[in-house]
Amino acid sequence: MNIVTSGDSGFFHCLKELAQSVRQFYSKPVIIYDIGLTDEQKKQLDAIIIPLNVTEKVNHKGRSLLSSTGIPSTRATHKPFCAKHYFENYSEPMILVDADCLFRTRVEESGFDVGVTCYKSKNKNIDFYNGIINSGVIFFNSPANRLVGLWARECEKELTTDQKALSDVLSRTIDWSVYNKIQDFNGLKIKVFDAKIYNDFHLTKKGKILHFINTKHNKEIYEQLIDGLKQGKGIRKMFRRIKRGKKTRFERIFDFFNVAK
Repeated sequence: MNIVTSGDSGFFHCLKELAQSVRQFYSKPVIIYDIGLTDEQKKQLDAIIIPLNVTEKVNHKGRSLLSSTGIPSTRATHKPFCAKHYFENYSEPMILVDADCLFRTRVEESGFDVGVTCYKSKNKNIDFYNGIINSGVIFFNSPANRLVGLWARECEKELTTDQKALSDVLSRTIDWSVYNKIQDFNGLKIKVFDAKIYNDFHLTKKGKILHFINTKHNKEIYEQLIDGLKQGKGIRKMFRRIKRGKKTRFERIFDFFNVAK
């Protein structure tokens, strides 16, 4: 099993931590597809670094506006090319993760070809404008050449992201309400995993793979969260305090009695 990611200079601080977690739990370096790291940054990473060539038909940089909220989504449409190049050069299964992911334990799942993560929600009215899956963690136990090819072609669309593109392709046959069971996509065995465990962007203590999405990977915030994690703190609550100024119920009671004194 190999762990594969991609990143540029803006995610260097995240890549260092990801590389450390891969070394800790897999006893090997992470494989990083370079989409903009500096030479000095590459020297500092415990990683196998591979330059990535993306077809000119795909604009993988910047963001795409997919919703009416005015909040753009990261394109990251280079990802299928990472998967394609990997299996042209390696035979081992791999987990393709975003640069701002972090392993809390060794993860190695089998019995399927491709595994994706989807967040279980009780809200049936959610608008999945950027795709129903979260593509920050994708399991590849086989090359899945046809799926990766379809994903790459979908990524050629101007107004899309890697996440929406893969969601749109898989949605042709996959029932997203069915978790942890094998489903068929043109002869491929697809498994949908619960993001709360395998792609935990809420940063709970249950997550095997944490995902520091959005402002959580901003360097100043990220470094505080990593320090808190290493000290055994609950970083979900910690993030709420850092970003939103919210306090836990215990902290509010503690503050009340301090004022009362």
